[in-house]
Amino acid sequence: MPPINLVENSRNSTEPLLSEAELERYSRQLQSETFGGQRAQASLRSASVAVSRCGGVGGTCAMLLARAGIGKLVLAHGGRVLRENLNRMHLAYTEDLNRPYTEAFEEKLRAINPDVELTSIAQNIGEDNVDEFVSGADIVADGAPLFEERYAMNGEAVRRRKPLVSGAMYDLEGYVTTIVPGETPCLACIYPVRPDYWIDAHVFPVLGPISTIVGAIMAMEVIKLVTGTGETLKGRLWRIDLQQNVARQFIVKRREDCEVCGSKASQLSTRA
Repeated sequence: MPPINLVENSRNSTEPLLSEAELERYSRQLQSETFGGQRAQASLRSASVAVSRCGGVGGTCAMLLARAGIGKLVLAHGGRVLRENLNRMHLAYTEDLNRPYTEAFEEKLRAINPDVELTSIAQNIGEDNVDEFVSGADIVADGAPLFEERYAMNGEAVRRRKPLVSGAMYDLEGYVTTIVPGETPCLACIYPVRPDYWIDAHVFPVLGPISTIVGAIMAMEVIKLVTGTGETLKGRLWRIDLQQNVARQFIVKRREDCEVCGSKASQLSTRA
C-alpha cells in the first residue's frame, strides 16, 4: 500500500533523514522491521492530521500520534473541561477543570512532544468550519460523539479526497474504519441515517479502557496510511467487544446510491 506522504525527493541523498535527537527519541519504533525505518519516520514528520474531538477516543489518537512523531496536529473541540471527562481523557487533568479544552490539550501535547506543530479550533465541527478543519490536514481522524459532526467531516473528506479514520465506542464496544474516497465506502454508506436516540453526547456510557483502545487503533491506522506499512481497515469495519473479549472485522460495501460518494454524487470533485 503506497504511503500518503513521501519524503521530498529534493533532499540530498547524503543528508541524514533524521537528526541525532530524532534518532534517539524514536529509536524503539525504528527498531521495528515492519515500520519502515528513517524514511517512514521522516514521512510522519511531514504529515498533518486533523483530530476531532480530542476526548477519550480522539485524545488518545492525538496523544499517540504526537508520541510517534507526527509533524502537525489540528485539534477541534469546543467547551471547557468537566469533571465527568476525567475518567477517560488522557489530555485533561483535575487541575484543568473549567479550562478551555483546546488550551488544556495543547499544553499536554507540547509537554509530550514539543516538536509537534499544533493548531486548534475551539469549536466542535459543523458545516460552518469543516472546510477550514479538513483543508489544513493530510488525514482526518474522527472521534466525534455526534453524527452531525461525523457526517460533516465525512462529506468534506470525500469532497477533498482525503483519507478519514473514523472511531467510535458505546459502553464496552468499539468500532474503527478507514475511509479512502474513491476506493472505499464512506461513513454515509455505513450509517446512512443517524439513530433517533443519538441526540447528544450524553446518550452513551463510556469506560476509559474501551475509548483508549479505539483511539490507539485509529492512531495506528493513521501511521499506516502515512508510512505505507501494513494493512489498513479500508473497506472493513473493526469491532471489539470488551464484555465478551471478542474482536471481529466486517466487510463494508459502497452504496451506489450514496448521496455523498455514490456514482451520481457531485461532491467527489475536489473543492478549490
